[in-house]
Amino acid sequence: MAVKRMAWVVLILALGSAVTSSFGPPVQRWGIDLGSLGTAVFGVMLWVGVWFFTREPDRIFPPDWSLAERRGWSALVFVVLISLEYVNFMVGLGALAPVPATLGELPAQRFTASLVVLFIAWGVVSSAIGGKEEPQLEADERDLRLRRAADHVGDWALTVAILWCVGLLVGQPEERLAWWLKPLIAANVLIGILIGKTLVEHVYLVSRYAWDRR
Repeated sequence: MAVKRMAWVVLILALGSAVTSSFGPPVQRWGIDLGSLGTAVFGVMLWVGVWFFTREPDRIFPPDWSLAERRGWSALVFVVLISLEYVNFMVGLGALAPVPATLGELPAQRFTASLVVLFIAWGVVSSAIGGKEEPQLEADERDLRLRRAADHVGDWALTVAILWCVGLLVGQPEERLAWWLKPLIAANVLIGILIGKTLVEHVYLVSRYAWDRR
């Protein structure tokens, strides 16, 4: 139980610091830069969490959870973190007066670095969850059924997002429409749609697992 409690503490601190890092005010409070503090705490909590998963994966999750269910829950955490980084990046991009015309002008250094770190951590955690007994923990029929259902829901979310974007563009005034149709802006919106699709899939997947265990 102590390991599970510690894992929850690490998770809550990681999510809280990620929000503070992404959306904290760019001013100091009580002499503390909240954004920089959030970034530092997030980095520490992320790698502490990775260390937990590599050392005690079987003590964090209930023993009767399948490999797919464990990976589904851990994937949701990383997709949420990636979504927060993306929203922060797009907020900053929308605040720029001149729209970047080349990749070199795009203020994506932090977003790109965060993606690399999160994908590396995601890969390490996913591998650690499998452990040495991965061949005996193959996905069963229920896992495959839920995965197909999640893919179906994700496809519907993608369709709705595309239709919403089309409606949004139709309703934009000409000067604002030109901003949305800039190549780099449109490319990043498409990336956001894919991130949103993945988030919906994983939220649905873990919700179904939780519902089936009631």
